[in-house]
Amino acid sequence: MPEDKNDDKGSYFTDKEELYKVFVYGTLKSGGKVRGLDGFPGATIVGKAETQYPDYEMVDLGAFPGVFEKGEYYIQGEVWEVDTETLSDLDAMEGFTGDPATNFYSRTVVNTTEGKAFMYVLDRRQYNTVANPNSERITTIDQTQSWT
Repeated sequence: MPEDKNDDKGSYFTDKEELYKVFVYGTLKSGGKVRGLDGFPGATIVGKAETQYPDYEMVDLGAFPGVFEKGEYYIQGEVWEVDTETLSDLDAMEGFTGDPATNFYSRTVVNTTEGKAFMYVLDRRQYNTVANPNSERITTIDQTQSWT
């Protein structure tokens, strides 16, 4: 019987913590005055990044930004690698419950210049009337938007 190369238990079981990439574009960016990810022990910056496709629109919600899908802009931000506990903390801060009926932000996978990552996005139908797309805190250069 031939040896099964996939039968190495070491490749399936590990003590290493699971890590996730998260793309942030607002107050969670490094140096964020309120709650930057650099204050989380389970977060490590991967680098500055932007979405690979111009499929989004940034809006101002007052103290922080949000992003709608089905827009026409690239979004500039940072990609962070976070552990399971930090991802759970981010979900709580961003109001992501996993239930579309109760989410504030939804969590989706986006393609960035630093690879695939989770990004928190808003439901346009629910938040379009309270969001300000013309804020002075949103910088738009060419087709790229960023939060300042």
